Amino acid sequence: MLSHGDLGETLKFLAGQIQAKHGLVVDVRANGGTRLGSDGIMALLYKTTQELLFNVVKHADVHQAKVQARRHGPCVCLIVSDRGRGFDPQRLRETAGFGLLNIRERIELPGGRMKVKSAQGKGSRLSITVPDGQAVVASPPSGLDLPQPGAAGLPPSSVLRVLLVDDHDVVREGLAALLQEAPGIEVVGEAPDGREAINRALELRPDVVIMDVSMPLLSGDQATRQIKMYLPQTRVIALSMYDDADKKQSMFDAGAEDYILKTISAEELIAAIRGRDPNS
Repeated sequence: MLSHGDLGETLKFLAGQIQAKHGLVVDVRANGGTRLGSDGIMALLYKTTQELLFNVVKHADVHQAKVQARRHGPCVCLIVSDRGRGFDPQRLRETAGFGLLNIRERIELPGGRMKVKSAQGKGSRLSITVPDGQAVVASPPSGLDLPQPGAAGLPPSSVLRVLLVDDHDVVREGLAALLQEAPGIEVVGEAPDGREAINRALELRPDVVIMDVSMPLLSGDQATRQIKMYLPQTRVIALSMYDDADKKQSMFDAGAEDYILKTISAEELIAAIRGRDPNS
């Protein structure tokens, strides 16, 4: 369901699970335009809704709750409400078991915000707004001499300059170690998410970007599309754990030149970076 891309359908699936396990009837209202462009944001909203509904089960003493989702420009708005016991939002740090402060921190990480409205005996309403990455353009570092869309990168050299993009530190470290001894290849930078990938690409103007397909903030295809808009000469190689036809097509549509799996050998990775058959 998380890979389906439609937040409304995913929340309805979650509501069914919650009712089956806990007996809470969840009324899901999803207005049009809740198809998300970021797998990371989808997972974040799913997990957040799951935790908030579980709070209703544990603390609200009601048998019904409501979940509303809608798009507001480049953002997605999510509201979870009930007519239960309620609580004092000013005393959240003293209220064990709610976990709302942790949820707020996770929501704020990708630039979102959460509002809490509740009172003793008057129910609760938690409103969450997050950018889904679909229409978000990364903010380049200030003072950067940006190329115009469609401009060429740096003059070609004998060394291929590579930017590594993956949201897992261990994967980036492993890729860097594999490429460290490869002649004619230099790792010039790393990025942990799609938004930082764009910033680093505009700053470094690498020859090749190794781009993870599924990441927070901006997915691999969204980041690739923006990088190729400004740096069409930069080659993007999609990197994924799964040989998924839909993800592969979305990366090619965004401008990626190749799609490789994280299970390939060092020789195949180096060959992909160089743009030729590993046996040649």
